[in-house]
Amino acid sequence: RPRVMSLLPKESLRSDAQEPAPHASHCPRCGAGRCFAAARSSRGTSSRAEYLDTSLYVDVRARLPWLVGLMLVQSLSGVIVEIFSSLISDHIVLTAFLTMLVGGGGNASGQTIADLVQRLRTGEVSPADFGSVLAREASIGAILGLTVGACAFPRVSLLSKHAGLVDAVAISTAYAIIVFLANVVAVCVVLFLDRYGQAAVGSPPVVQVVVDVVGTTIACVVAHHVYSLFSSAEESAPS
Repeated sequence: RPRVMSLLPKESLRSDAQEPAPHASHCPRCGAGRCFAAARSSRGTSSRAEYLDTSLYVDVRARLPWLVGLMLVQSLSGVIVEIFSSLISDHIVLTAFLTMLVGGGGNASGQTIADLVQRLRTGEVSPADFGSVLAREASIGAILGLTVGACAFPRVSLLSKHAGLVDAVAISTAYAIIVFLANVVAVCVVLFLDRYGQAAVGSPPVVQVVVDVVGTTIACVVAHHVYSLFSSAEESAPS
C-alpha cells in the first residue's frame, strides 16, 4: 500500500487534501455556499420581494372581511354593558378598571397566539395535538391568572382612591378568570384556523374580539356576584 501511494503525484495528493468543498466561497460571511446564513439571506430576499410585489388589493381583500365581521361581533360588548348598566352606575369604579381587565386578557392571549403560530410554522405542534396543547396552555393560563390576579388586588385596593376592599376582590377575581379563559380561547382559535391556513392572519383579530366580549362579560358577572355576596353578608351580620 505505501508503494501505491508513492506512485501518485504529490501535486494530486496536495490538491485533493486542500480542495475546498463544492459549495464553498459563495457566502460572503463564512465562505460556505450552503451555510445557514446564506440560506436565510436567500429566503429573506425572496420573501421580501414577494411581499413588496404583491398587489395592495390582494392584502386588503384578505384582511377586510375579518375586520368588518369582527366589528359587528365586538358590538356585543356594548350590549353587555347596557345589560349591567345599573351595576356599573352603582359601582362606577368598575369603569376605571374595565380597560385593564380586557387588556389583560388581550395581553395573555397575544402571547399564546405568537407562541403557537411560531410552533405551527416550524411543525413543532399541529391541530392534531389539540388536547395536549389545550391542557398545557390551560395550566399556564391558570398559573398566570392566579399570579396577575394576586398582583391586581393591591393595585386596586392601595393605588386607587375610590376603590374599596370589595372592589379589589371583584376586580382581581375577574382578572384571574379572564387571563385563564384568554389562554383557552387563543388555543382553540389558533388551532381551528390553522386547519384552513388562516392562523397567522385570522387569529389575532378573532381572539382579540372574543376576549373583549368574554372579558367584559366576566368582569360584569363576577362583580355582580361579589357585590351581592358581600351585601348579603353585611345584611346577615348581627348589628
